[in-house]
Amino acid sequence: MKPSTPSASAPEQTIPVKAESVEQEVGEDYQARERQRQGMISTILAETWWDRLRDYVLPRRLNREGEVSLPNRDAMDRMTDTTAVEACQKLASGHMSYITPSHDVWFKWSAPDDRGGDEAEAWYNQCSEIALKELSVSNFYTEIHECFLDRVALGTGSLFTGTSSDGRLLFTNIPCGQFACAENAEGRVDTYVREFTYTAHQARSMFGVKALGPKAREILERGGNPYATTLRFLHVVRPRTRRSRRREQASHMPFESVYLSLDDQVIVEEGGYMEFPYLVTRFLKWGRGPYGLAPGRLVFPAIQQVQFLNRILDTLGEVAAFPRILELANQIGEVDLRAGGRTVITPEAASLHLPREWATQGRYDVGMDRLAQKQDAIRRAYYLPMLELWSGHRGYMTATEVMARENERVLMFSPSFTLFVSDLYSTMTRIFSLLFRMGKFPRPPRAVLRVGRDGSVAVGEPRVVYQSKIALVLRRLQSEGMDRSLQRLNMMMQAAPDLADHVDWDHCFRLSARVDGAPESMLRPWADVRAMRKERADLQQGASLAPAEEDPYASLNPLLDQLTAIQK
Repeated sequence: MKPSTPSASAPEQTIPVKAESVEQEVGEDYQARERQRQGMISTILAETWWDRLRDYVLPRRLNREGEVSLPNRDAMDRMTDTTAVEACQKLASGHMSYITPSHDVWFKWSAPDDRGGDEAEAWYNQCSEIALKELSVSNFYTEIHECFLDRVALGTGSLFTGTSSDGRLLFTNIPCGQFACAENAEGRVDTYVREFTYTAHQARSMFGVKALGPKAREILERGGNPYATTLRFLHVVRPRTRRSRRREQASHMPFESVYLSLDDQVIVEEGGYMEFPYLVTRFLKWGRGPYGLAPGRLVFPAIQQVQFLNRILDTLGEVAAFPRILELANQIGEVDLRAGGRTVITPEAASLHLPREWATQGRYDVGMDRLAQKQDAIRRAYYLPMLELWSGHRGYMTATEVMARENERVLMFSPSFTLFVSDLYSTMTRIFSLLFRMGKFPRPPRAVLRVGRDGSVAVGEPRVVYQSKIALVLRRLQSEGMDRSLQRLNMMMQAAPDLADHVDWDHCFRLSARVDGAPESMLRPWADVRAMRKERADLQQGASLAPAEEDPYASLNPLLDQLTAIQK
């Protein structure tokens, strides 16, 4: 992964730093950054919820060191119920199908205002179609699914957005515990610290040999194993406090990017980003902090209790299959428990009804009822009733009832979806800007250009209109309101035809087509529509002014009149 390269084609730029002069250049600046890192990460290390939830909800997730963190022996012994694990997987898959489906149009860019008219709207829609194709050929859908797993299981997910060496979009999921972040006064994450490991080979391809510290260079130059030796690095991204908006160098970009080698305590790369490159998405807001609240935390007692209840029920099942036996002391070893076995007892033992089953009166049904209640609470916390909308229904339903049930279930998930839309805003802006700078979009018309406060002219930042299932359900009220209004208008026009003057039919049709997700190529440009109407009007006007043609059979009219009179 390389978020910024010094090549001319890259959207961002970097400033290579030589390791020989680092001690003089870094000095107190490195120590300040290290104190900032320790202060931010300490808040995460003190919070044990991520580690506790991993054991029960996401046991395969990477740990802080980037290694696969399987539950320890005690945690594996406690894992007797997988309801939370299955619920997490289903809800993460539901995010993919309901919010970012790879097989469907799930977003469109729209003009930031109405000044550009239909020409601007058409250009942004074309850019949307291109962006969806670029996302499909990148690793976006693979990495966003990993991000959704963290968002659902741990409450917070993170994703890096950059470009690859072959000119494609590149995304990387950052597991919880490997990063720390902070929000600005507007509640948006604008400061990010990430700790990660690279092999010496990866570090060389990322930063170059000259920028690395003595330890890494020793491995690469003195015959060490560059593919097995790992090095620790730190990536810090934060707003740049001092810069010139008129300069395009990396040192004047809005966000500062610094890569630090923790093993050698040197800066290996300095650069910048035009947009914030990291997505931090929260399932639900957790107080005023930048991290999210996972649904599993709300039902964590139930998650622990189902593990205990399953152990109890397993014990009851074993006792029912292999009951405890009460026998006399002199019967030890004499009772044959094999299938078809025969046990010879004395009259004394027979009078005492020994051997016999003992302490097997557990209520398995009561335990199953309690287990079902706890499991149902976990499923509701993970919105499985919304995802399994039709699994428990039998019989026929009308289309109106189907839509009403779907609206009711999906609207329950809308707070989390709304928060995701807010968190994704900066990432969608970055994707648009990256593709625009890479030359993937058509040439912008004048209708999309906007003048900034400093007098510079740039393409207006688009609005994001989501087209996924949840977004369409949330926008269905607007579409249904338009349909009901037109139906009512159709009935009222029978009494007052002039009411049709209230409706802008052109805007109504184009809006409904875009709301329904129709491709932009289906709609003609508004300028072409006007030209066609003008041509049609000119033809009609010319036809009305042309002299009427003479009837070639007009001379036969008297004869026809005579024949008609004779018939009468």
